[in-house]
This record gives sequence, C-alpha cells and structure tokens, in this order.
Amino acid sequence: MSWLVSILVALISGVAGLFLAGFIANACVSWYQISSREGASGYFVIAVAMTGGIAGMFLGLITARMIAWSYRPGFGPELIGSLSMLLLVAGVAAWLCRALADVAPTRDGCELNLEVEFRFANTYAPEQPPTAVGDWEFTFASISGRTRRAHWVGEIQSVDARFEDGQWIVPTHITLATERGSRMVTLAPRTATEVMSFALPLPARPGPEYEQWSEWLPRQQAHGQPWPADKMSYRFRVVKIPLANES
Repeated sequence: MSWLVSILVALISGVAGLFLAGFIANACVSWYQISSREGASGYFVIAVAMTGGIAGMFLGLITARMIAWSYRPGFGPELIGSLSMLLLVAGVAAWLCRALADVAPTRDGCELNLEVEFRFANTYAPEQPPTAVGDWEFTFASISGRTRRAHWVGEIQSVDARFEDGQWIVPTHITLATERGSRMVTLAPRTATEVMSFALPLPARPGPEYEQWSEWLPRQQAHGQPWPADKMSYRFRVVKIPLANES
C-alpha cells in the first residue's frame, strides 16, 4: 500500500511538473525570442513541458519514498513534500532562465531606444562627416566581467551629422536589447584593428532622468586632465518607443 500511495503522488507530481515546465517554457519563448516560424516555439514548449512532466514524476516518487522512509508513509505528507520540492526546483529553474536571458528593459510598457552622439576628434575636415566615408559600425555590447558576452549593431545617422566648434558630431541609435551586464558602445570602421569603446553609465532599467542628454563623456583622462579635443567623446540619452496605438 505504501508504494501505491507513492506512485499516485508521483503521477500527480508529474502532472504538476508538466504544467510548471510548460509555463516556464512559454516565458522563455519571450525571454529568448524563440521564433514561431514553422511552429518552433510551440514544439519547444511541448518538448520542455513533457520533459518537466517526466522529471516531476521521478522527483515526486523519490521525494515521496524519502518521506515515507524517514518519517511516516501517507498520502498527505508525501504529496505536500513532493509538490513543495517540485515548486522549489521550478522556482530556481525559472529564476535562472530569467537571469540568463537578454530581456529588453521597458518603462510604462514601452521599449527603450538608446541614442548616442559621438563627437569626433578635431582633426577631421569640415567637408563631410567621418562616417560618410568607408564602412562604419555602431555597436552596443553587454559586458560580463571582462568579456563581451553579446552585442548588437545599431544605426548610424550620418545624414544628421553636424559640425560644431571644429568637431563632427554623429548621432546613432539602437533599441536597448538587454538588462544584463555592464554596457559599452563603440563607433568605428568595421576593418579597424584598434577601436575606442566607451563604458556606458546606464543601469539595467533606466528611469525618466535618463531621458535628458548626459554630459560629454569621458570628462577627464586617467591622470585627471580634461578630456582632449583630439580624442573621440560621446553623450547619450534614453527615449521611450511609443506603442503602436500611441503613434
């Protein structure tokens, strides 16, 4: 009789595991931007749900037998213990999936655009912006430790560039794609072997105060002297992307 109770608990845990895994997998479709093309996202959810159901059944059986051996056999204690263990495992799995995903930050339900203006060194001629010649690339990167774990390519708006006080200012923009890691921006020719990247002092979820242009950065060099005009600098702001029904 004790084993029959444990098997019944395992079956219930399997059903619970199926639904919990399906719920987490459905969230991962959005978190990891899994394509729905040819039903890929649906197959993913089904596969994860079935795996969760099988894992939940085995976890439920093991937990039920441990409770029966260590305390006393019984449907109530075994079911409560098995479901509690299952919820704990599902909670940790959901947290890990969310923490490792590149989820775009939002504010008031709107995604956010990052606008960056790069001020070039004063060594460029005023006839045309530097980015009008050659193949340039603007990148926004997520940094973990000292490693660039992911990066995205944005748009360079050379047609909107302006020449001010002897220096070219070239605007760029990109949709903020992740809350993870520290951020870094780069504007350089694609074929460049050495580029200057700038650490972006932007929190995971930027608030309304970041809608105003920052000051020009960096402010100073390593030895405390003002940032020279013969080196590139930048400034940035964050702009909400209007919802479709607001545009």
